[in-house]
Amino acid sequence: MINTKNPPRDTLIPGAIFVVIYAAWAILVSSSSQFIHSFDNAVISMVCNTNPANVAFAKTFTNLGNTNVITIETIILFIILIVFKQYAYAFFTVGVMICANGYNWIIKHAVQRHRPLVHHLVYADGYSFPSGHSVGSAALFGVLIILTILLVKSKFWKTLLIIIWALFPILIGYTRIFVHVHYPSDVFGGWIEGITFFLLGYSFLYHFYIEPKMMEHKRK
Repeated sequence: MINTKNPPRDTLIPGAIFVVIYAAWAILVSSSSQFIHSFDNAVISMVCNTNPANVAFAKTFTNLGNTNVITIETIILFIILIVFKQYAYAFFTVGVMICANGYNWIIKHAVQRHRPLVHHLVYADGYSFPSGHSVGSAALFGVLIILTILLVKSKFWKTLLIIIWALFPILIGYTRIFVHVHYPSDVFGGWIEGITFFLLGYSFLYHFYIEPKMMEHKRK
């Protein structure tokens, strides 16, 4: 069931554009480009500080982007959608998250970028690029934005929820830089990757579920 009169249009072209942007960014990072070093240093100088309140917030909020937390949130969302018989949206959600996180694992091991050689404020292991927290949060909350547009009828609640969902990956990415476990370019790359997968995933959903349903409704 499509609970909106005007669903977002096909996102294949924006998704393809993000693929190109992500590929270019990954090449710059893997080649240790001077641009990336300058970018990282500039952002770090703006973001990082030793304010106790900021440190406490970053160390706590960053946990919302942990793989286990994102996985649990995805499972809960999947179950809710299944209970309300939104099967296409449920499998869209799971598909996007599996593809985004699986691809992220591949890229991490292909690039093999080491984490910042400074004291980490929280525990982190594995390779640095791209930020898994940023990939997972951008993909999940991107999916939530799409689902909110499709399923929420109230304009007020739709707008409010979209703002909230958009803030989460931004804040999670910020904390990963703040606690010194990722370079800003890792976080930016993670955001691009997560956005790419939910755009391509929605394009698939649009062509194989939403568009056919809209044509069916028009024929009635």
